[in-house]
Amino acid sequence: MSLISMRNIVKEYKVGETRLRALDNVSLDIEQGEFVAIVGQSGSGKSTLMNILGCLDVPDKGKYTLNGNDILTEKESRLSKIRNREIGFIFQSFNLVTSLSAIENVELPLIYRGIKKNTRKRLAERALALVDLESRAKHLPGQLSGGQQQRVAIARAIASSPPLILADEPTGNLDVSSGSEIMNILFKLHSQGKTIIMITHDNTIAHRVPRRVEISDGKLV
Repeated sequence: MSLISMRNIVKEYKVGETRLRALDNVSLDIEQGEFVAIVGQSGSGKSTLMNILGCLDVPDKGKYTLNGNDILTEKESRLSKIRNREIGFIFQSFNLVTSLSAIENVELPLIYRGIKKNTRKRLAERALALVDLESRAKHLPGQLSGGQQQRVAIARAIASSPPLILADEPTGNLDVSSGSEIMNILFKLHSQGKTIIMITHDNTIAHRVPRRVEISDGKLV
């Protein structure tokens, strides 16, 4: 069974008196351990696809199975638990809590999972070590560079070892050097068996990834 299986996914939005079809019968399978780049320009439907992949939104039609969970039949309370346990999110804007240290930011999703304090600390320290930031564990986000903040976000995403890492434009707010560092970390995680889906509009980055899927006008090309 694929880690992700999508069949004939349709998502529409009402704009004024018309309905805009953001996703048009999208079917996609992703296996455990794959590194996939989903590429598309603004308005192509890639953000809508990301939201559905991340269980942040549900389609109007179709079938979506994530790690054995039939997403379309789940209630919101259950979807929240699936997001927390099955997916590690990496966002373009980092989404760190500015008043918390690096290690406290990494611990946040572990708190929501009900993991005990000592175990949380150990998992967070291990995740920061994987992104070479253990020496910055007590620093606040404002004391870190953009690249370092994104590395904290990656540590937060992988701390609980979720089956899937979903990265939304992870290099979008970074300079070329920092962006290259982030990609190298993602490649290292992939070599360790992590499943990664990266959303990007940058074909140069996408062509470095083992599998590339292009979306245009709501359809996979």
